[in-house]
Amino acid sequence: MSIGANAVFRPHNAASAALIRFVPNFVALRLSWTQNSLRSEGLEQFVEEFLPIIRENNPQVKYFLHRTYTECDPFVYGEYTWLRSRRKRVSWRSKHQVLSMVEEMAVGGDYRPGLKRGVNKRLPRGQELWDTETIGHDVFKVHSKWKADEDDLQMPLAQNHPHFVFRKY
Repeated sequence: MSIGANAVFRPHNAASAALIRFVPNFVALRLSWTQNSLRSEGLEQFVEEFLPIIRENNPQVKYFLHRTYTECDPFVYGEYTWLRSRRKRVSWRSKHQVLSMVEEMAVGGDYRPGLKRGVNKRLPRGQELWDTETIGHDVFKVHSKWKADEDDLQMPLAQNHPHFVFRKY
């Protein structure tokens, strides 16, 4: 009995390729596989069948396709902002399993709940501006040693900074 004849084993996620929308912090999708290799067959079929639909619906994402002729493991590599990434080895996977892995990266890293599962959306510490750092003074305000200088009204305020964070503790 073939897989297509049994309704239980038939994949149901083929229509989800048109519904995939990447999260705003997703930057690039890298796919690497070996040409005409059995272990890379699912990824190669994914590139031919589902990737054009995904690319059409997500033009803001960069796509890198790396096809090689030396035998190596196929990978799906998702890049996020602030140099964060997720890698998945897709050896011996079907095209529908690869689609499920790309969909998992599209929603932010992982379906399963947990603190370390998904890609961290918080900025690195050097990029954040905490409210505890601005107590009593504004870090953007420059005090001139010449008291007669006019105040620069174009200077940004710490409270209006896009990376300003209120700490919970």
